Amino acid sequence: MEELATVVKRKKNMAEVKITRYSACSKCDKSCSLAGNSHDQDEIFLEVEDKVGVKRGDQILIEMEKGNVLFATVVVYVIPIFLMIAGYFFGVWAASLLEIEATELVGIVGTFIFLILSFFINKLFNSYFENISSLQPKIKRVINRN
Repeated sequence: MEELATVVKRKKNMAEVKITRYSACSKCDKSCSLAGNSHDQDEIFLEVEDKVGVKRGDQILIEMEKGNVLFATVVVYVIPIFLMIAGYFFGVWAASLLEIEATELVGIVGTFIFLILSFFINKLFNSYFENISSLQPKIKRVINRN
C-alpha cells in the first residue's frame, strides 16, 4: 500500500510526515444528506525512518507491505468482533452454569467485557509490534523536493 505524504519535521534519522486522507465525497461541492460531514479531509501524522535524506516540505511516497496492512486490519477489526461474539456465548454459558435466570443479560454483559478485553489486546499488539522495523511504513522515494 502506497500513500503520498509531506515531511513536517526532521529528527536525526526520523521524519515526521503528514498524510492527508480524503473522503469519497471530498471532490464534491454539493450539499447532500448522505455525505454529512464527509466533504472534510483528515490528516494523519506518522514517524518514519529516514534512509533517503528528506527535508521539511518534501513530498514523498510512503509504503507499507500489503501483508502487514492485512495483519493490522485483522488485529484492529476482526479480533474485537470475534471476542464480542465469544463474550456473549461465554456469558450465556456462565449464566446457565451459575443458574442465573437472566442469561441474555449476562450474555450482553459478557459481550462488553470481552470488547474491553479486545482493546487491551490491541494495545498489547501495538506496543509489541511498534519496534519491529518490518511492520513500519517506509519512505519509498521523494516525489517533489521543496
